[in-house]
Amino acid sequence: MMKKTYMKGSYTVEAAAVVTITLFVLASLILCTFYIHDRAVMQGLVCEAAAVGSSFATEEEREAALQEAVKGLTGERFLGSRGLNGNATSSGKRVIVSWKAKYPLPGFAAKYLSQGELGIERSWTCRITDPAESIRIIKGAGELLTGGSN
Repeated sequence: MMKKTYMKGSYTVEAAAVVTITLFVLASLILCTFYIHDRAVMQGLVCEAAAVGSSFATEEEREAALQEAVKGLTGERFLGSRGLNGNATSSGKRVIVSWKAKYPLPGFAAKYLSQGELGIERSWTCRITDPAESIRIIKGAGELLTGGSN
């Protein structure tokens, strides 16, 4: 006489719950990684644009370099951010670059919790330096320290 064996259905229910939770956690981690990537890229691009805009001697060269650097702040480097906009100005002794974007969040719960998107806002300020004036100051300080001898 053969004995009939039955499998319990609890394994199927547990597996369905574990797989669902695991997929949700993995998708959330991927979205968070894309968001952090976009923030880091934006910070790097804003810093680079401000540094480029602060390193030229004349105002015309500075504005041209700054506008060229701002053209590099395009959406092709970002993984999910949309609606990029911002400005870059050089006034007096400072270059200020600020940029904004929106990172969309999928799902109906995100629409209620954060209006369906996260904001990314980065800015950077660089002081405009005059290389010739800096060299004169350093040379003068060196002459003071050494008593005027080379």
